[in-house]
Amino acid sequence: MRGDSSMPTVIPARCCARPIGGGGEPTVPGRMERMTLIDRPSARRSVDALTAIGFGVLASAPEPGLFMALLTGIAAIAIGLWSRGPRAGLGGLAVLVVVSMARATWLDGHWLYVAEELPPALMRAGVPWLIGLAVRQYIVLGRRADRERELRQVQRLAELKERATADRLALAQSLHDDLGHSLSLVALNLGRLEIDPALPESARTSLLHARNDLAHAVERLGDSVSDLRSGAPVLPMGAASVDALLARARAAGARITVQGLPEPRRLQDFGGEQVTRVLQEAITNASRHAPGTPIDITAADAGAELRLKIENALGETPADAHTAGTGLSTLESELRAHGGELAAEKTDSAFVLSAALPARRQEQSTHDDRAVEATRDVDESSTGRTKLRQRLILASTAAIVVVGLAAVEALTVVQNHRALLSAGAFSSISVGDARAETERILPGHELPARRGENRPDDCHDYAVTANTFDDAAGDVYRICFAQDEVSSTEYIAGGQR
Repeated sequence: MRGDSSMPTVIPARCCARPIGGGGEPTVPGRMERMTLIDRPSARRSVDALTAIGFGVLASAPEPGLFMALLTGIAAIAIGLWSRGPRAGLGGLAVLVVVSMARATWLDGHWLYVAEELPPALMRAGVPWLIGLAVRQYIVLGRRADRERELRQVQRLAELKERATADRLALAQSLHDDLGHSLSLVALNLGRLEIDPALPESARTSLLHARNDLAHAVERLGDSVSDLRSGAPVLPMGAASVDALLARARAAGARITVQGLPEPRRLQDFGGEQVTRVLQEAITNASRHAPGTPIDITAADAGAELRLKIENALGETPADAHTAGTGLSTLESELRAHGGELAAEKTDSAFVLSAALPARRQEQSTHDDRAVEATRDVDESSTGRTKLRQRLILASTAAIVVVGLAAVEALTVVQNHRALLSAGAFSSISVGDARAETERILPGHELPARRGENRPDDCHDYAVTANTFDDAAGDVYRICFAQDEVSSTEYIAGGQR
């Protein structure tokens, strides 16, 4: 049995595997996941710091050429468009200031180089960064406004649905309590009359039909109440029930003639339930106000609309036939909501009800329509606020650019003004004049040498004009001394320095 190779080798399960190569704690996946989650913020901070340092060093290049200037602008715009661009951009500008001040102080040997180089460097790097930042904020605000508008529409739809639910439940309760009770009493009275032996057989038959119609109405009322309570759509009678409506009315004793009425499938194109509602309202009014008079129904299918004309002769209105008259007005409102028309006319001898029902297209939900109308004003105001914020961002960016340019211009003007030497004072200085006498004429400050400029020893440059828009802007008067005397005076154009 020991040498049987068919027996499987059983290896006991281990709780946790130790790392290969010796002791130590077992590797736990949960700990690695926690370490990964902890390292993500530090990794992001490292990326932000490296981006800021690289951006600052790139922007602090002294006297960059066209390629370096374009590269700096592209990098600044990209950082501004980045999601963490504000922090990285501000850090880069801080690095730019530190590097420029350190180079001007320790390498170039004069702090005035900071005033000469830092503003253009800030403009080259800061303006594109602000533009990228403004574009990103513009896009973010637009997307946020879209999301807020969609959220408001969803909330508005939810509110309308809640309101519709409350109205539906209230309507169901009212139908159940009021109308159901009234119909039940009517059915009870009809049943009591039906068994009265004094009534003729014809009257019993009419009462039987009336009680059947009432039972059908109560059954339909119960279904409608159940649908309203459950939230299911209340199904209309439908165009197919037009024949049933006419059959029940004729069975109840109404004399009805019909001409030109389309087939049930065609009636669906005009809203079959609306056709049934018009015919039902007309037959009900004629039976109530002129019982026993003929009812003539004429229909005309014009393709784009269906025209109905229901006419009945006037009769003596029973004393108990007076109603509130809201049936026709309600029906007219329903037809107008779907683009139709309803008109009632009473002549000397007849009552005429005319209706026009247009062919239906795919209809939008009533709640959705009301939600769109209700949120349209809110959306327009929100869009206006978003556009205002976007304009403020663009205007602020433009203002920062203008202020930066104005600051550079003002700094240049102040520097030139402090080192300004008038043309008359320059012409009064001659070679051989004593240094002490000449220094009384010269300004208290001079222009620093440009980077890379080979200025002779003991030579000093002074501004010809403080107006940067003057043709002589950048030109200098150079006064050189040797052995406490003026050794040379020279007018140097800006391009020759």
